[in-house]
Amino acid sequence: MPFWSKKFNPADDLADLTGKVVIVTGGNTGIGYNTVKFLARKGAKVYLGARTEEKGRQAVEELKAEGTGSGEVIWFSCSLNTPAEAKASAEGFLQKESRLDILGATKDDADKPSQDGITEMMMVNHIGTFQFTVPLLPLLIKTSEEEGSDVRIVNLASDAHRRGVAADPKISFASLDIFKNFYPNEQIAYFARYFVSKLANVLFTHSLTRRLAATKVICISLHPGLVNTSLAAKSAYPRLIGVLLWLFGTDPAQGAYTSCFAAASPLVRAEPEKYKGAYLEPVGKIGAASPNSQRVDLQDELWATTERYLEGLGL
Repeated sequence: MPFWSKKFNPADDLADLTGKVVIVTGGNTGIGYNTVKFLARKGAKVYLGARTEEKGRQAVEELKAEGTGSGEVIWFSCSLNTPAEAKASAEGFLQKESRLDILGATKDDADKPSQDGITEMMMVNHIGTFQFTVPLLPLLIKTSEEEGSDVRIVNLASDAHRRGVAADPKISFASLDIFKNFYPNEQIAYFARYFVSKLANVLFTHSLTRRLAATKVICISLHPGLVNTSLAAKSAYPRLIGVLLWLFGTDPAQGAYTSCFAAASPLVRAEPEKYKGAYLEPVGKIGAASPNSQRVDLQDELWATTERYLEGLGL
């Protein structure tokens, strides 16, 4: 963006969202919290997804204190930590609403062992997000068929999807092995696992775009920039990552700008074919997703392996 251009401001540059229903997963902290705030201030009814009632209700009260404008913020139980919990979260929402205009997946978890030997990072960032999103697709499609609709799926990814092992042309998602790989031979194994989980986010978004090509639903993945969030404290290297984020990161409010652009900028609806499947960089600029993320074979491998795993769980 040229230095003389008007800077993006969610207060001025988002569409009127009155009457729109929005979900933001991981809405109680960081990028998610600020995405909820900005969308609510444009009139949306925003469901703030948080795993625990205590954290969810506390976030809602804090948002009300900051001011939610003409919008409404509602906590709802949303856990992506296991496939069963993710499915239950989606089903819980479907009992509450008959429309869904924007699904924003901003949950971005740290790195612990999880179910079936899969890291929590991969479980939450991909498998849980997949299992939460897919049951909501019929409602998203139904909403998109209404006159004047503007339905979007926004997945928080990262520039990290193009780095390290995620850039290896030999990478494969044909089996669950990659979901369980702790990369012990990598210099900083935590980052390797993070890179792969972020590649999965972009691959999933491209897969959704292909599968929803005949609909009006717009699917977007994005890099929010380097944002100083609480994720560092939960990481395998809290001091290192904390220092890097403190030195170079932006605050979470500004870090939510690209998520907000993807979710509600009128520019996106004005040129839907331009933005369908787009990978955005700050703020709202279309970037070049990595070569691996654009490979249809990897997109299909990831989708098929995820489905097989979920079917094996009876889900």
